[in-house]
Amino acid sequence: MVVFPEESAFGWLNPNVFYEAKPIPGETVDAFSAIAKEAGIWVVAGLAERGRKIATNPDTYEVYDSGIVLDSNGALILHQRQHNVIKNAFSACPATFGSEGCSYTPGRLDDARVVETMLGRLAILVCADAYTYDPSALDALKAHRPDIVIVPWGVTAGSKEECGKEDFNAAGYAAKAAAHLKSAYVVGANGVGPRPYGRFLPSWYCGTSGFATPDGQVGGVANGEQELAIFDIPIRKK
Repeated sequence: MVVFPEESAFGWLNPNVFYEAKPIPGETVDAFSAIAKEAGIWVVAGLAERGRKIATNPDTYEVYDSGIVLDSNGALILHQRQHNVIKNAFSACPATFGSEGCSYTPGRLDDARVVETMLGRLAILVCADAYTYDPSALDALKAHRPDIVIVPWGVTAGSKEECGKEDFNAAGYAAKAAAHLKSAYVVGANGVGPRPYGRFLPSWYCGTSGFATPDGQVGGVANGEQELAIFDIPIRKK
């Protein structure tokens, strides 16, 4: 399984998503599906997802911060929309949103689900939905007793030097999420390098991709800005 970070097609908070994001399923999913089929691997990615047209401007759409899981045949087996979106995080918004700024459209908590796979009961959460400061999305998923939860992360800091500290560590957030769920390995990939979009710049993607064990311990973490890290995760196949 290969895991990509949050918003891996456009970049998190890229305002072009309000005009150019594709539906799920759609063209962007098809591109990742081709990767899965060609390589014979499972693929997980965070993607901007086109929502409803904005009535006052037919060229503008609501956008979900979504995640997908594709099996090794390229079939879409899971699709989740982030619920805990950060409000007014975009620095540039279509005029139709007015002066109050714009955000991703929240997904529904009752959409949380798992699918039975050869890896066990599999689920996906997108970034902030796996944070324990607001456990609503984690709690909605917890009732389904997942065995493995995949998280496309977008964990950033104000500077590169802050990365790896408690509040700027994707693997650390995974460990907290695993401790909260009590049943699942939590596996996630984060971006690396500067974040060019959105408010509160400068901002730096902190890497620290990795996984946590069901007892809330970090099982493996990528080194610094490592762009590809490979982990053997001792889940029990079913």
